[in-house]
Amino acid sequence: MSKKDNKHVKVMVVAPKDGEFPELYTLSYKEMYNLVGKFIKKAIPIKGTELTIIQGRGNRVSTPKAPYILMNIVDENRLSSNESYYRGRHKIFRSRSQITMTLMFVGNEYVPALQIAKSFIVRFNDSWASDQFEQYKVPFFPLYSDEVTIESSFVNAEDQYEDVCSVDVYFEYHPEFGVCEGSAKEVIMNVNGFNE
Repeated sequence: MSKKDNKHVKVMVVAPKDGEFPELYTLSYKEMYNLVGKFIKKAIPIKGTELTIIQGRGNRVSTPKAPYILMNIVDENRLSSNESYYRGRHKIFRSRSQITMTLMFVGNEYVPALQIAKSFIVRFNDSWASDQFEQYKVPFFPLYSDEVTIESSFVNAEDQYEDVCSVDVYFEYHPEFGVCEGSAKEVIMNVNGFNE
């Protein structure tokens, strides 16, 4: 038998450069909270005291002094099938989903929770809200709110009843996801066989 000289097979794949992928329109939950917080500051004028806005919170974190609003994203559901289109060599998918956010309004003796909540939903359920969010130029749009619920048995950390109302608000969100048209721009192969 003859001696075989084993040579390596060389395969190179040249992928698209990072800078070539287009910027996609997406938001993190934190960015959503920031947008809603901006809107709340415009929508709820309070005089004589400061209204604190909290973006979700974990356990063992103390609450601020009332009045304050606590925002929590509680659900995200797909509304329809994805749309797709091409941007250069990249296929972009646009999803349509509904974000549900619960807002908890905590009042005090000077600013009742129900007054804060009603002030919010009147503005949120008006076309004025759409105009405000349109200025942010992001794929996040106010839809509607449920009616205000008075939380009659809400107890704070000091075992005291607090003046609390809550409302679920709904947004439409259109995040984008992208893929390259091909997994690589170029495949280079150098194949050498065995020598006998």
